[in-house]
Amino acid sequence: MQYKKNLGQHFLKDQNIVDKLVRYINPSEHDEIIEVGPGDGVMTKSIINKVKKMVLIEKDYDLIENLKNNFSAYHNSSIISADILKYDLNSLEKPMRVIGNLPYNISTEIIFKMCNCNKVIDMHFMLQKEVVDRIVAKSNSKIYGRLSIMAQAYFDVKKLFDISENVFSPKPKVKSSFVRLSARKYPFYSKNHENIFYDIVKSAFEGRRKMIKTSLKTYLNTSDFNTLNMKPNLRAENLTVSDYILISDYVQKI
Repeated sequence: MQYKKNLGQHFLKDQNIVDKLVRYINPSEHDEIIEVGPGDGVMTKSIINKVKKMVLIEKDYDLIENLKNNFSAYHNSSIISADILKYDLNSLEKPMRVIGNLPYNISTEIIFKMCNCNKVIDMHFMLQKEVVDRIVAKSNSKIYGRLSIMAQAYFDVKKLFDISENVFSPKPKVKSSFVRLSARKYPFYSKNHENIFYDIVKSAFEGRRKMIKTSLKTYLNTSDFNTLNMKPNLRAENLTVSDYILISDYVQKI
């Protein structure tokens, strides 16, 4: 099989790790699962007999034929040739669980896309370790940023375990980690509240080293910070996810 570097492909080749991943995913006969980038189907074959339905979304057209040969006979399988970043997940009829060994070069974009999908129950992803560490980072840390806040606003996040680069082919230059993101209750009062939240988080971290009285001056003045009981000399990484949700709610009302 020829691997495509431009698609960030690193296929899992260790069945012991696959078995460990499946134990953490804990699929059941009632589950409907989307697998993003199933590749050669190594994880698919360990799950498809355990679930009600499995939708495989694969961008690499050269892999589709192999997936069809291996899984089309399963009554519960659906194989879609598509770019996950362009696929309308909200067109799905029922809430889904999502799994995948994500291409490292677009993993952050995929996480942001999943934040906008109201059909996700939970997600289990293999990602670059650095990305997982950012997803689960807490406020007041150097790696806490926009990705941390967006992921944690929509999901309860938990890093499950690290994965050696030696279990992939081709071998990546970085370590990987397995992470669980479980959907939280929708945290916003309206779509406008959500849009303002996006804008405020983006503005805060575009001026990461600035105090929030400067980076958020478009939205808040000194009296607003007093009303919010928030110090204006804090920086973006000092605010919690709840702080950003609170600020965006306040801004939409003024």
